[in-house]
Amino acid sequence: WELTGNDNATHKEILLKMENGWTADHDYFSGNYLVLKDDTKKYFAASGDLLIKDFTWGDSSTTTPIVKALSRDNASNNVITEVGDNSSGWTTGMTHSFIDNGSYVISWGSYAREATENMGSGQYWINKTLVNLGGAYEGNDSPVSAVPPVVQVQDNTTFRYDLIATDVDSDNVTFRWGTFNEFFQSGSGTYLKPTGMTLSQEGNITWDVRDSVLCNGCSQNDVNDANDLWVAVIMVEDRFDNGSVKSYIPVDFFFKTTAASNDPPAITGIPSGTQTVSVGSTKTFTIKSTDNSGVAPTISVLNLPPALDNSSIWSVTSSTS
Repeated sequence: WELTGNDNATHKEILLKMENGWTADHDYFSGNYLVLKDDTKKYFAASGDLLIKDFTWGDSSTTTPIVKALSRDNASNNVITEVGDNSSGWTTGMTHSFIDNGSYVISWGSYAREATENMGSGQYWINKTLVNLGGAYEGNDSPVSAVPPVVQVQDNTTFRYDLIATDVDSDNVTFRWGTFNEFFQSGSGTYLKPTGMTLSQEGNITWDVRDSVLCNGCSQNDVNDANDLWVAVIMVEDRFDNGSVKSYIPVDFFFKTTAASNDPPAITGIPSGTQTVSVGSTKTFTIKSTDNSGVAPTISVLNLPPALDNSSIWSVTSSTS
């Protein structure tokens, strides 16, 4: 979320942006499956359904969300959506005006989370973000982060994944495990992170997925077995110099273990660090990938950066050899 500057003497307005990953036949879409890019849908709860479906802004007001499909991965049957407003064309994000000098927790949740090894099946999910306005928090915007809905992990190996977040205010950004009540809507309990997984404040994830460690001698070498999907829920926080929290945003995704015999392809050509693109100029990245199977890998862009779904600004070409 970010401040819009559309304020008055007593209120401040924010713009909330969020992307979500779904299976294409999730109950959220109520049988009218949202499967094509640029489809939009407003959620209508089933009769008698008392689960949280509207955005709750933390100030006793709610909004029924509208989502737009950014992409679909046919191989995995996953859809990525963003929230927005389609009252006049499509506008990314939802705006809301809060009383100034206040603290608000925005939330959105529903049911039927994917079945996972560490949290079971059918969990009631919820995502929360903290908004502090005015006083010491004057002018602050939240950090920004993004993770693929499903991160593939080669089984029977040790694995590392580095989470990335940025902050427009140059605040110190840290990562921590989410709690049960921050990500799992129903009742109270404990979040069971994937067995043996560690997370540093800098966002470095390490995981030993060898059979001898992960499942006490059992074999997870079968793709799509009951032990191959694990949910990870993480909070990204921006902080004052004294370490106290300004705001937080949720990062909620899955790790999927895949066949130990299949090494992932190697990718090169992605530059390290922040890249600057000057107005009026073109910047080209040539991303290459090789695989020891002898078959050329396929590289695809699932969803373009916001507002860049325009070939005159951003274009992607591909080839194999």
